[in-house]
Amino acid sequence: MGVWGTKLFSSDIALDVRDHYRELIEDGVEDEEAARRTLEKYRSLFKHPEDGVTALLAFAVTQSKIGRLNPKIRDRAVAAIDRGGDLHIWKRDLPKLVPPRKAELARVRAQLTGPQPARKRLRPPKLIPSGLSAGDVLAFERPNGPVLVRVVRVQSHRKFELPILEELEYKGAALPSEKALRKLRPRAREKCLALVFRSLGDTWFKVIEPGGDWAGAGFQRIGTTGPRSGDSHPRHASFGIRSWAVLADRYRGLRGR
Repeated sequence: MGVWGTKLFSSDIALDVRDHYRELIEDGVEDEEAARRTLEKYRSLFKHPEDGVTALLAFAVTQSKIGRLNPKIRDRAVAAIDRGGDLHIWKRDLPKLVPPRKAELARVRAQLTGPQPARKRLRPPKLIPSGLSAGDVLAFERPNGPVLVRVVRVQSHRKFELPILEELEYKGAALPSEKALRKLRPRAREKCLALVFRSLGDTWFKVIEPGGDWAGAGFQRIGTTGPRSGDSHPRHASFGIRSWAVLADRYRGLRGR
């Protein structure tokens, strides 16, 4: 778990607790049930001698921000701050950062004990589609002939879709016919996980291309091979590509293939 600052949510632990709880609320889980599931999932973390304070405060602040602060959670969090919070850890590991961390704990306490915002309705995030389906074949034109990649399957995640791709064995100068396309086999056994989602408004993600911008990067859909044996359960992808633009740059840099 990482920590990159003195702010409460400058921590993997705080982000994990926050995101889990918010996702339950977004999905329509009742308040008490969402709290129960969060406490259950991170039970060992809440009891951890060093990380427990961060987890508890993150949970309480997340509840507070959406108008669902449970009095029992509030009292536990405030009591933890009044006992010194996690300042002993900062004094031991990063003593120069104790003052800003102390100020952050004071800010959190004020938020938890002050007037609370009205209950907010959280909507599920809109899925960012890839615009692709299993079996689709995309071509990327190069001076010495196109590179062809096939969509093995599309993995749906909460906020985006990740297509798993495989490059096809093809050395022609022009695009193949639909009949020839169906006969093309993979170049290698390894498959590529194309990480093609956009920034989700969360500092945890870097700003990268929209999920469906394969066309904007220079790829064109030329047909489909249809489903093939093993598509539904392919081996784990061997590596990730950050965006369609990065994949296009890789192909522009290849010569003589």
